[in-house]
Amino acid sequence: MEQFTFYELYADILQGTDDVSAGKLASNICAYEFEDREPDGEMTDKEHFYWSDIADILKEVKETERAGKKPKRYNLQSRHFTFYATYYNAMKLLNVRKRGIFVKAVCAYMFGNEEPKFADRTIQGYFNLCKRKMDLSKKRTASGRMGGTREKNANAPPMTETSVPAPQGTEEDEPQKMLTYEDFRAAYPDIQGNLFGTGQAYESALDWSDVALKFETDEELRKERNIYYLAKMYEQKYGQTSQANRVAKWDDLKDNL
Repeated sequence: MEQFTFYELYADILQGTDDVSAGKLASNICAYEFEDREPDGEMTDKEHFYWSDIADILKEVKETERAGKKPKRYNLQSRHFTFYATYYNAMKLLNVRKRGIFVKAVCAYMFGNEEPKFADRTIQGYFNLCKRKMDLSKKRTASGRMGGTREKNANAPPMTETSVPAPQGTEEDEPQKMLTYEDFRAAYPDIQGNLFGTGQAYESALDWSDVALKFETDEELRKERNIYYLAKMYEQKYGQTSQANRVAKWDDLKDNL
């Protein structure tokens, strides 16, 4: 599975525990969903209680989604969002306490629109990389609600011009924030070196969102551990693009996620 439905019940449990317990529980949920692994580590009585409280839901929803169906019964009862494997991949790069901080922030952002502020730049970087999928998930959910509203109102009398409310600003109107050089360095702290001299031009010339995406999929690029040579290799292999082309390319990517 590349994704699963994450319910507000899970978030409520995570937010009510300390960061370490939240990290362990979130890891167990993800391992069960993405890797078909039952919890194999030691759990406190409280952690075991929480797991037993959601295990039946996880199993039923997982079987439903694997059959290509939507778990409508639970979806109608609880707020939810799509939890992607990308988030789990980020979690696995963190220790258990930081996993708890990360997943709590994901839940707060998806359910409460709370923008997190992390003291740890590594967590901030991973969150920034995952945020694009979160925003896309939010927009799809909003579109689904609008579609349901249009269907319910299909037989309603047409609105007159004077009765149409003034358009409000929506999330769709807001430009998508692109990754900066600083965001990229925070997300990949193991990459060494700095950009000096003429190499500093890469900081503003490269599309760091695209660099991050290529870094995740290009094995040759991923082997480079020096930021200057990584940037140079990216430029040689993929070239530079104008801001307009970068935005268009990112929009195309989002549509295919």
